[in-house]
Amino acid sequence: MTTTYHSVSPPTFAAIATGRGGGDAIEELHAAQVSKHLMLIMHLLEAWPDTAAAQAATDLLERSRAAAPEAFQEILGAPLVGAWSGIAVRALERDSAQRADFLHVNTLALRAAAAAGIDASLPVPVNSGVVVLPGWGAASAGDRASAGDPASAGAPASSDRAEVLASVSAGRVRVGDVEVPVPPTAAAPGWQPLRHLTGDGIDLELDDLHPYRHGHHVPPAARLSDEAVVAWQAGFAAAWELLADRLPERAAELRAGLRTLVPLQQTDRAARSATIRHAFGVFGLTLPPAPDEFAVTLVHEFQHSKLSALLDLVPLTDPEDTGRYFAPWRTDPRPLPGLLQGVYAFAGVADSWRALRGPDRAGAYAERQFAEARIQVDCGLIAVERSGALTADGEALVSHLRRSVDEMLAEDVPQRTVDDAERALADTLSAWRERNGL
Repeated sequence: MTTTYHSVSPPTFAAIATGRGGGDAIEELHAAQVSKHLMLIMHLLEAWPDTAAAQAATDLLERSRAAAPEAFQEILGAPLVGAWSGIAVRALERDSAQRADFLHVNTLALRAAAAAGIDASLPVPVNSGVVVLPGWGAASAGDRASAGDPASAGAPASSDRAEVLASVSAGRVRVGDVEVPVPPTAAAPGWQPLRHLTGDGIDLELDDLHPYRHGHHVPPAARLSDEAVVAWQAGFAAAWELLADRLPERAAELRAGLRTLVPLQQTDRAARSATIRHAFGVFGLTLPPAPDEFAVTLVHEFQHSKLSALLDLVPLTDPEDTGRYFAPWRTDPRPLPGLLQGVYAFAGVADSWRALRGPDRAGAYAERQFAEARIQVDCGLIAVERSGALTADGEALVSHLRRSVDEMLAEDVPQRTVDDAERALADTLSAWRERNGL
């Protein structure tokens, strides 16, 4: 499979460096991610010990790409393809890759074949008794899964290394004894469809099935109840209405690049969210408690996705730098790349709270959040600027970002709110010094 060489155009770099970007810039980043996914997949196929299986997957991918190139790009460019391929390649480097890690490529090949109208059958991995077909849902493997022969019956389906034969033909997909139409959007015996969250002009996957959706510091949630999905949809719809009304440029970016949300387990009362470095357009989160918090979380985590995708193309910091820095939103010392990630993400947070301010009670809360976030970003950005460990491109990005931050610092905010924000920052710095013996 051939890939394209990618670089960042000057207009795209400048747009992203401001802390925003726009839909066209996001599309440019996404195109590079597709090529990255293909490179990692090719590496996995070349390393697969089962050369016959690798060749079968390769052949089907090539045929599907030739027959339906746009659908192929969409399927192979999905965010959790980045999560799986990154996890699998790291496992390969540690000599711990399992057959299931390699077999997962067959689920993507079958998806691509179905989109291209190609009949095909391949073995696919069973995880905890189900077969996940990314972007579609999960089928119960029943009693047809086997660690040795995917067509044999009677073997237990609980082994993560088990496999079963899956087929696509004539607009149907069959996994063991489960058969559903393509695309399989409704529940059926033995079939769990992937749920979605929708708003005006946006449709996101709410993925509580994918076997490679972990890595967010908090474990992913198990299958959500129908009632929980209703709550997620209500929260997302209200958040999206706020974004579309108050932050239309941010909404345009999210429409262009955000594809998937992974619900996380609510392990305590705190709201959680996190983005995986190598998976563009997906992040994990617990259900935010209010629409404004949900809206800001969407912007916050997508900022991480944007900067991570840019870092795949342009180095911004000196890899030899060993400095550790104060990040105003946490008390552990951060390396420069981590601090830059935080500054970039919180620039989006501050911008979002700025737009959500207003005369009502919720607007007053947004005012306080804006005051805190902008001073945190300014403090973190000063440390980045003084680090002496930025590349030329890093210096250019920070210069653009400084102008955006200075614009926010110039916004009129009540003095009492400013004073409260400064005290909160001082308290965090004091806690950081105490924790780190400074």
